[in-house]
Amino acid sequence: MARDNPVSRRTALKLTGAAASTALVAGCSSDGNGDGNGDGNGGSEGPYTIESGKEIKLKSNAQSWEGMAPSKIEGVENPDLSLTEGETYTITWAENEQGTHNLAIYDDSESAVAGPTEKTDDSEPGLSVEFEASSDTVEYVCQPHYGVGMHGSIKLE
Repeated sequence: MARDNPVSRRTALKLTGAAASTALVAGCSSDGNGDGNGDGNGGSEGPYTIESGKEIKLKSNAQSWEGMAPSKIEGVENPDLSLTEGETYTITWAENEQGTHNLAIYDDSESAVAGPTEKTDDSEPGLSVEFEASSDTVEYVCQPHYGVGMHGSIKLE
């Protein structure tokens, strides 16, 4: 008797396992915090709500930002931030893994509304940008590496 479906159950399971293994090796899996809010922009599971008065610290990697503080963004690549409209925030660029970077806050036309800091390749730049969260603040960026994804979203509460 001929089969209607040429793909056996065993073949389908092998293909599914291979696809899952490939996704895991490629870094496409969740970081496991289980909040289900992934947005597909390089690992952020946010947006992460940041209280006014809490310093936001970032580390620059070759082509992305990595959260350092507060602890909820620690280790997150390009963390999306949720800020309270009208409140003042400070983002500090605390460490530099490699490359020459700067830090700026962009509006929706990709123009700086706060910053930019100077461009530097120092390992501990210690540069900060202070800004008021408003409709003009939509993302934090590294201007030289914006086109390769070195930016994170800012959402307002």
